[in-house]
Order: sequence, then C-alpha cells, then structure tokens
Amino acid sequence: MNTRQLSYIITIAEQGSLSAAARTLSVSQPALSKYLAELEEELGVELFLRHKKQLFPTPAGKIYLKAAQRILSVKNQTYQAIAALSGDVEQTITLGVTPLRGAISIARIFPLFRQRFPNVRITFKEQYQDDIRRSIINQTADLGLGTCIELEEPEIRHIAAFQEDLVLFVPSFHPLASMASPDPAFTPPVDIRLFSDTPFLIGGKSSTIRQLSEIIFQQNNMHPTIVFESDNNLVLKHMVKNGAGVCLLSRSHGEINSNLVYFSLKPNYRTNLTVMVAKDRVLTEAERYLVALNFSMQFNEPNYIYHPNPEAAQILKEFGFSKTSRPTIY
Repeated sequence: MNTRQLSYIITIAEQGSLSAAARTLSVSQPALSKYLAELEEELGVELFLRHKKQLFPTPAGKIYLKAAQRILSVKNQTYQAIAALSGDVEQTITLGVTPLRGAISIARIFPLFRQRFPNVRITFKEQYQDDIRRSIINQTADLGLGTCIELEEPEIRHIAAFQEDLVLFVPSFHPLASMASPDPAFTPPVDIRLFSDTPFLIGGKSSTIRQLSEIIFQQNNMHPTIVFESDNNLVLKHMVKNGAGVCLLSRSHGEINSNLVYFSLKPNYRTNLTVMVAKDRVLTEAERYLVALNFSMQFNEPNYIYHPNPEAAQILKEFGFSKTSRPTIY
C-alpha cells in the first residue's frame, strides 16, 4: 500500500472536491480523479457520493478514511521512534490553535519547550473550533487548543485542566447597567431573561460560546433578536462597547476602565479549556510536555478555575507542575 496516496483520500474528504484537493496536493485533477476511480473499482464500492460538485464520504468511505488516518499516524510514530534510537530525534508537532487565545498561549510557552526539545519543530494551523476539531479527527493536526462544553465526544479525547465562566457583557449606558459591575472579576448574578428585549451579538456557529449561548437561550425560553455574529471575540466585545447590543463571552475577555459592565449568570455556565487529540492517539513525550506547559502557564490566570480531568492531572504530575510550581527551565 502506498501511504502517500492515503493522504489523497484524506485531502479529498477535507476539501470536498477533486479540484480543491488537487490544488492542495499539487497534483493534476485528472490524475487524482483516475486514482480515486481505480481505488473504488479495486474495492468494489464507492468511497464518495457526488452531489452538486461536492464529494461526501459514503459509509465505506468513512471506514477507509479512519483506517488511512490510523495507518499514517502509526507510520509517523514509528519513524519518530526509529529516529530516537539513532540519536537523531526529529519530530514535528502540528497544532490547531485559535487566532487569538491559542496563538498567544503557544507564543508564551514556546521558548521553554525549545529548551527541553530543541529538535522538535512546532507548526501551527490557525483555525476556529469546528476546523480544529476536523483537523484532529482527520489527523492533520496532532493537538488542538480550544474549548468545549462536554468532555465526552465520539472521535475526540479532551485533556482539560481549567474551566471559565461565561459572563454577560453590557454597554455601560444600558438601562440595567447600574446593577452590573465594571470589574469582570466581581460580577453580580442576573436573570438573563431581563435582557429578552435587548439585541444580542453572538459567536459564530463554529464557536463553543455560540453553542453554549443557544443552550442558555433554550433553557430560559428566550428568542432574542440576533443583530450580529462573528467568530472573532474581539470584534464582538468592541461592538458591545459601541452599544450594538449585549453579548455572552468568557470572563477573561473583560477589562476594567472601558465602556463595559458585567453580569454573571444565574445559574453559572462554564466552558472547558481543553487540548484536543484523536481518540486513540498515544502522545509522545514532547507532546505531553507541550500539554503540561500549556496548562502550567494558566495556573496564575485569575479567571480560570482549576478542574483537571484524570489525563490532565496525570500529565501535570509527570512533569512536576502544580499551582505552586513554575515550569523548570532545561
């Protein structure tokens, strides 16, 4: 089996079309189409359904894709193990990160990581939550930094050590602003139904905050007017400042001395800060250390609530990190 061609099928599934996949792979579309046709003939089944110039994996295609991803993962880990035996350790860790929080987190820990693993290269894929999840499932990224509501997912394993409250951001001139706090660290609780007639700004459909906001609206029997949506939380915050409406955001996005005031919700709603990996993936030592470093830098973040799941607690213990320790410089 030619493992290089396994990436062809994975890329076709990711891109959803032969033309886009061919551009990504730098091969001709006729050659890619011929390869797919020959493979389907060899297997005796269709791997993709064609609909309006888009390709969608069939049940057989999903089985083939999962097998291809596992084969490539085993190949990469095998090569890394052989390289380690020869003393010439070379590994590339591909990270899916959000453009703001994820990128900032990695920038902070990168110097420390390089001191311990100078021969390990880190590459980035700046994406929003849905794309990070797809990259983890397709194994085009090794680790994904993000957030989630539930820690149990069919194809993704979450390594989570912290939670963060969702807070209602309100313009300082809103009629209910006098009941709120100008300090996001100390927020009085509010019944969100009091804002039923207020326009809402909301996260994009791929964001965890959007999913949690919809749960909150449903549980409170609210049907608010949505005036704007975006995956960029900075844009949402600045639009609230300018009076476009109110918005649910993570507490750490708050700032003092602005045109904003804040409420916590009653009851509290929280997101999990997580490192995502494929369900069956075995992390290398460098990957585990990267996860531990990421969490260690969050111990001093006052807006984060330390609540590790077993795997996160085990990884932090492995490298000697705790709330009272700082990362060791090697």
